[in-house]
Amino acid sequence: MADFSYSTPRNKIHNKGPFTGPLTRTDHRETAENYRGEFFRLGIYRVAVCRDCIQWLFQRQRPQFQTGGAAWDTLGYCVSKSGLTRLVRAHIGCDIPELDALPGHFQRRCRDE
Repeated sequence: MADFSYSTPRNKIHNKGPFTGPLTRTDHRETAENYRGEFFRLGIYRVAVCRDCIQWLFQRQRPQFQTGGAAWDTLGYCVSKSGLTRLVRAHIGCDIPELDALPGHFQRRCRDE
């Protein structure tokens, strides 16, 4: 059973923060708590789009420290939904319904779009 105690799930509205307050800004760093590419979060795990928009990231949150805040470690990179699903099952032990919304393969977008 996974321990989901480190993180408060984010509100699904993207202009809201973890405690439903307005976000002041997002961060371009993939390890940041307020990374702008986050797709969804489930406890200490999240799925995000990499900063180059070429693949999905599956990440786990480090324990939060008073001085540094929370940071995220990437457990894997996937371009297919089936690969991401296998990675999620290996770490969490169950399927996540949010993955159903993803296409079968990551569709690369240009940065200018």
